[in-house]
Amino acid sequence: MITTKELAELAGVNQSTVSRSLSNSQHISKETRDKIQELAKAHGYTKNKKKSSHSNGGIVIILNAKKMQNKVLDLYIEHLCNHVIEQTEAHNYFSIILSDDGSEKALKHIISVIKSGVSAGVVIINDDYNAALEEALGLCKIPRVYTQYFSRPMKKSVNVIDMDHFAGGLIATKHLISLGHTRIATLTNVGSSDFSERTTGYLTALEENSIPSNADWIIDAGLTYPSGYKSLEMNWDKISDCTAFFAQTDPVAFSLINFLKDRGFSVPEQYSVMGFDGLQEGIYFRPELSTVVQPIDEIAKMSLNRLTRLIDQEDTKATHSFVQPKLLLRASTAPPLE
Repeated sequence: MITTKELAELAGVNQSTVSRSLSNSQHISKETRDKIQELAKAHGYTKNKKKSSHSNGGIVIILNAKKMQNKVLDLYIEHLCNHVIEQTEAHNYFSIILSDDGSEKALKHIISVIKSGVSAGVVIINDDYNAALEEALGLCKIPRVYTQYFSRPMKKSVNVIDMDHFAGGLIATKHLISLGHTRIATLTNVGSSDFSERTTGYLTALEENSIPSNADWIIDAGLTYPSGYKSLEMNWDKISDCTAFFAQTDPVAFSLINFLKDRGFSVPEQYSVMGFDGLQEGIYFRPELSTVVQPIDEIAKMSLNRLTRLIDQEDTKATHSFVQPKLLLRASTAPPLE
């Protein structure tokens, strides 16, 4: 039987778009939904409910509606969702993509799907923690796993699979320091707990190497290419004396490389740039982006392994598991000019 990954290749879209179209999501255009549904029918696609060792049903994947509807896609979330879908199918479940915008209407729809009995478990890919959703899912007694944490100390009763963001910020900054950089700025997303931990890792690396920190070198650049470029235009005077930059998302790092090249600067000869995400798109920039890899495939595998154990009641105790990041050194960092 054809898979959603193969349908995505045939339709020229990503895998999450296929799953959302097959679930008749109104966030996908009617033209795209019809095209994918026709392809699925023509190639004999059916949602496989038969499993060798797990109860029949689907896995509900709940995404942040704001990011789903944003014209500028969060590439990390898109890739993570695709890997979760692949792992869902690998465990002989089918995916049900739902969105959560924090509204009562969205909550009622999610719970109606849960109560229909079609789903065996839930994966939440949303760093905006929804207490009402968690309470409602708890009342439904549905097994669930979060793939992005919201605040580690706050909720010990939920299952979380994510990356150690503090370690990511630490190793990114230590790499730049090892090259000889001491004036290092970071471009972050203020107000998000995972980015706060990346910044703490950045500051810790500076402190461990007796390098003074500078509050003006911590720039709120958002998550996307446009927000990053705009922030650089507004804050360049503050950070132009730096020799290296740690961008806390790859899209912001992409904007930084282009911002510097637009102004006649060379990377990494004059400025080093370090990203964070490990997106494959980094190989398309010149120079290719050095970055911290969030091991999406490992996060997705651990999430589904944990969820199936909860479904089978092999282990019902809540756990927080954090995958270690890895450096991926390409060509965008170098020692500073003498």
